[in-house]
Amino acid sequence: MTSRRQLIHRLPLPLLLASTLALAACSSTPSKATVAARESAKSACASLQQLTDQLARPRPSSLTDPYYRTAEEYLYTATNRATDAAQQDHGYQEFADTLHRAAQTWQVTFTVDKAEPLIQQARKEKC
Repeated sequence: MTSRRQLIHRLPLPLLLASTLALAACSSTPSKATVAARESAKSACASLQQLTDQLARPRPSSLTDPYYRTAEEYLYTATNRATDAAQQDHGYQEFADTLHRAAQTWQVTFTVDKAEPLIQQARKEKC
């Protein structure tokens, strides 16, 4: 028997059990980065919900209407929060990339219609 095994066999059962539980707790506790990423993703999802609510309202014909500026702000906030999440945890990278593509599409085409499918895809991915 190796010295490590001999030591384990000499430990009292309550101490051995407590050590095992402590190790299990350490391995299941999320890192600070993971927690921060989750919080950023939650914030992104909240902004996406606001954006979805905004897009559900009747759309004005004038692109200079505050309706569009508000919707754009929601999209940019969601994109920034998703980027923060991806920087903390790479599991959020696709989410951030999808929102970034939606923001670029909106910027280039000046229309929400082409960005909306990407926005919905991002919501389905992580929200």
